[in-house]
Amino acid sequence: MRPRQQEWHAYHALALLPALGMLGGLPWANRVYPLVLGLPFLMAWLVGWVIATAALMACILRLDRSRGLASDDVPGKTVETGQSETGASADAP
Repeated sequence: MRPRQQEWHAYHALALLPALGMLGGLPWANRVYPLVLGLPFLMAWLVGWVIATAALMACILRLDRSRGLASDDVPGKTVETGQSETGASADAP
């Protein structure tokens, strides 16, 4: 089986936002006050971007799946039995 060819779409550029937000926003967010949920503003800024990263990656995955570019299939395993194509179980040593 040939590996699926990778395709790039414009929405994949969303993956750059967390890096820009975390690194590019540091000079602006580098302050202690105001406190956000008891955290210094810079820490809250970074925690917010970590959470936003997970949300953005979930959106990108959902868009890829809707276009058939991503799936949960594991190469070399059959869906029905969970065994490898050679017949050995995945749990076998």
